[in-house]
Amino acid sequence: MKISFIIPVYNIQNYIKECVNSILSQTYSDFEVILVDDGSTDNSPKICDEFANLDSRVKVIHKPNGGLSDARNEGVKLAKGEYVIFVDGDDFWIGNNSLERLIEILNKYPECDFLGFNCSHYYSESNAYVKNTPYDISLSNPIDKNTVLYKLVSSGTFPMSACLKVISLEFINKSNLNFIKGIKSEDIPWFIDVLDKCNKCIFVNEYIYAYRKNVPNSITSSFGVSNFQDLYNIINQEIDKIEKRSFSTKANEALYSFLAYEFCILLAKLSSLPEGVRKNKRNELMKLKWLLKYTTNPKVAKVALVNKYCGFYITEMLLRWYIKRKI
Repeated sequence: MKISFIIPVYNIQNYIKECVNSILSQTYSDFEVILVDDGSTDNSPKICDEFANLDSRVKVIHKPNGGLSDARNEGVKLAKGEYVIFVDGDDFWIGNNSLERLIEILNKYPECDFLGFNCSHYYSESNAYVKNTPYDISLSNPIDKNTVLYKLVSSGTFPMSACLKVISLEFINKSNLNFIKGIKSEDIPWFIDVLDKCNKCIFVNEYIYAYRKNVPNSITSSFGVSNFQDLYNIINQEIDKIEKRSFSTKANEALYSFLAYEFCILLAKLSSLPEGVRKNKRNELMKLKWLLKYTTNPKVAKVALVNKYCGFYITEMLLRWYIKRKI
């Protein structure tokens, strides 16, 4: 079984070596690594070419900058493996036998369109790993999309990231699964589409992926107007799509609750926007507060209770405080 690792690369010269080496050192060796240099202006392209010269499993694409989604889509076009794994170039894998463990699961459950695994958050300044919330143990056997959607949302572990999946290339192509070019939070619509199209899937608490935290200039290190607007647009677009999807009524309600969770994130991030646009964005969000009636997600249930008794502005203030405390 051959695996295609797709790694977008953009100005990450300080991190790309650790990322690629964490893949090349895997005990299971039947894979290819596709490095998509997305118009880097630092030393990243040279490092990518050096890897290709040293290991025949590494292939490099040099292309004009088009963003993360575009880089991933280009990588998929060249993939030759039966399964695809996405890795962000400033992150890395934990453990040399991680791929081997995933292959064992895939061989055991070939009916699954994808396998989800878990992650740790890595803090380089303290060399500390903080494990993500574990998945419900019932998801460790093949399960239908309606059940998995409900259980992920109700446990507060809805893993949007494309980097936490081993996904069938045939399934990707058959389902026409692409990342939307030019937006941030692109993993959200992609993962909802993945769930909508899949037959069976599985989630295991293998803590394989290391998300590097506090990376300078990382997309996740700042939240500006464009981030806000992209996520706001995604919420509205997914609301429009829900009733057209193939989920059950119970799963649809869970999906509304997930979108309510993303709404809460936007509400918490209002204060990070320039003062001149904050009022308009707050007014836009108020039109979506009806999402708080969908309380499958336990955090949304708490926010809904606060909003009911304290009102919208107090809820915003408390969410802002909570986010700052968590960072």
